[in-house]
Amino acid sequence: MRHIQKRRILAGTILLILFILTIHTTVANSDDVSTDIVSSYKLLPDEGIVKVSKEITFFNNDINTKYWRGYYSNYNYYLPERAVNIKACDNENPIASKISSEGYYVFNFNQKVWYGENYTFNIDYELETNKNTAVFSLNEYGGNTEVILEVPSDFDTHIGRDDYKLEDKKHSSVYIFEKGQKWDRFCTVNSVRASPRLTLKDTAHLTEKDVDVEIRYWEGEEEWAQDIMQTTIKSLALLEDKWGIAYPAKYNITITQANLTETGGYGGYNQRRNGICLLYTSNHGILIHELAHYWTRACNFEQLWMDEGYADLYSHLVLSEIEPEEAISRRDRFLEKYNDLNDQYDYPLSEWNTPENIDCSTEEYVDYGYKKAFFLTLTLYEATDIDTLQEMNQQFINRGDSIDNSDYLEIVASVSNQDTNFIETLIYA
Repeated sequence: MRHIQKRRILAGTILLILFILTIHTTVANSDDVSTDIVSSYKLLPDEGIVKVSKEITFFNNDINTKYWRGYYSNYNYYLPERAVNIKACDNENPIASKISSEGYYVFNFNQKVWYGENYTFNIDYELETNKNTAVFSLNEYGGNTEVILEVPSDFDTHIGRDDYKLEDKKHSSVYIFEKGQKWDRFCTVNSVRASPRLTLKDTAHLTEKDVDVEIRYWEGEEEWAQDIMQTTIKSLALLEDKWGIAYPAKYNITITQANLTETGGYGGYNQRRNGICLLYTSNHGILIHELAHYWTRACNFEQLWMDEGYADLYSHLVLSEIEPEEAISRRDRFLEKYNDLNDQYDYPLSEWNTPENIDCSTEEYVDYGYKKAFFLTLTLYEATDIDTLQEMNQQFINRGDSIDNSDYLEIVASVSNQDTNFIETLIYA
């Protein structure tokens, strides 16, 4: 018997493309074969891993292989880049595998799967985590998949979808996604163990004063704390330079590593004198955004869009100095998201508000406001220059009372001689 010649490498074989964190999942479009998958993810913090086990049953329903005209003998699968200790077997017999030039694994069956037959095998691997924090993805596709996630009960866990059943055991919480539910994108898991926080201290030597910076972090997150400290000290000096205003707050800065519950679902939250609550997965852009709020609050902005739009603009300007490639990428992502959401949400910025806690039902609405506010401030910056913006900033601060929309338009027009019609449209239309 011979193999049927396939025109495409993926024909007849389900291909799951799985990437950690930013994952795109595809599947060969064929009813000739199918799979039944049971996936288990178990967080083992003392070992510093998530143990992943997949039992895959492959069904050959391809009529072209009837009457002994052909068979299937391998399965193509993309594994996460962070996957280690990869093993595959059937009934305790190892399965040979290799990485293709395209980056996916080819698992070779230990038997030929003829028409009407099925073949069950297992793929196991591990994902490395920190002792008290774990961020990983449930990487699945299709509707004939059962997913079981087990985490220790002392971990605060947030999952990117809520169509699961929760079972509480003595020492763990088990999240069960039953078969029949649709998996068409990755699902991020954020899990944190509440533990006493350690402290890292340093001082930012700024234009008019020294500002003490304290980073509060969980055990095992020393690298995170050092990175946040270095970025904070560097960014504070750059923020002074870009705003044209010395650090305006009368207090020092505390940054606390936090989970999603503590941040209300946001990437971070500036609590003024009480410091910044920063999600442990947040990038430098979010950190700088929260630091920039020390200046936006000093500008007496009454409107939310001013507060957030200027924080994002100055995050962009600072990132352009310390991480120029990321600044460009972040800008392009923001503008692309603004355009993608514009048809659905196009509300005036004057009506934008944010809930205390954000979830999947409010995420896009809130995100559109952030992106529209950034579009406005970035457009104004590109139509003028940094010196003009700094002159506006001085007027915002010197105004002495709240800056509403009409005040804002008046100051922009007086300083820049710019036509403010585009700003008015974004605010009111």
